[in-house]
Amino acid sequence: MRHADARFPLAIERYDGGYRVLPVGDGASTRLIAWLARRDEPPPGFRLLRGVVPPIESPAVERPVTVDQTNRSVIVAERAVVKWMSGALRSPHPAPERLRRLMAAGFSAMPALWGLVEWQLPGGEWAPAAIITGLVKQATDGWTWCLAQAKAAMGLAAEPAIAAHRTGEFEFAAQLGELTAQMHLALADTPTGPVAVHGDFHVGQILRDGAGRLYVTDFDGNPTVSAAENVKHRPAAYDVAGMVLSLENVGHVVQHYHPDTPEAVIDGWVAAVQTEFLDAYRRTAGRLLDESLLTPYIEEQIHRELAYADAHLPEWRYVPEAALRRRRRQRQRGTL
Repeated sequence: MRHADARFPLAIERYDGGYRVLPVGDGASTRLIAWLARRDEPPPGFRLLRGVVPPIESPAVERPVTVDQTNRSVIVAERAVVKWMSGALRSPHPAPERLRRLMAAGFSAMPALWGLVEWQLPGGEWAPAAIITGLVKQATDGWTWCLAQAKAAMGLAAEPAIAAHRTGEFEFAAQLGELTAQMHLALADTPTGPVAVHGDFHVGQILRDGAGRLYVTDFDGNPTVSAAENVKHRPAAYDVAGMVLSLENVGHVVQHYHPDTPEAVIDGWVAAVQTEFLDAYRRTAGRLLDESLLTPYIEEQIHRELAYADAHLPEWRYVPEAALRRRRRQRQRGTL
């Protein structure tokens, strides 16, 4: 299924009983940015949420993003990221609503949106086809910087680039709590919720730039749940629990690669950063947080991570298994 505008480097084709995005021709990511910059109207069947598009010289160097992700992303000229939606297009999809609301609220702790291209499915629903954002300069992905932060705090192979940002041992966790709270205030339906949640909130979704500033990315929802579940507005505790568990998971990864590290050292770091994260969140958006929901949401997320590992990333399975063992030990000690 193609279209009449030859300058628009995106088409839709039939795929597995549905439809999928087809980048058209060489340098499709660069040409999509050039199309955005011309401010042309999209072809029939497409619509566009526009942001500010700085000029990029063409031809530009493109390189793929290689970290684990559900969709396919391409970095263009070290200035922008074009995320092409992979697999069958699905609707409803959480990203368009979340991005529109965050932009309207002036939320800036995310990569600047250059454009969101959507395609209308035959049934009339809209599905995102491509999302174009500015590249966060000198960005480090969440698992890389947070693991380095943990190892530095535990005295394990501190990395100078990470340690240079440390004015306080757990300061990043307070910054993360503040970011999460501000995001939720922008996405809340009322002062006490529910919230148009991120839905797949963990440290891997948090970039850190060269100055130590944090940015949240990827509003595509959780790949282990249905489209209808992903667009639901939920209690803020849903995202908060995801990040609390994710900080614990950093400790499990450290233990996996540094098995001689005492359990008490790792548990102490985990408890400290979780406390800093939650305290910062409470200070800014405490009215949104029903803390009685944290434990059940954390347990639910552990089982979703097991499902995700089985389906997509088997080498990750040791992490949710470690989380289950930790809870078994806590029950035996009477601390859970």
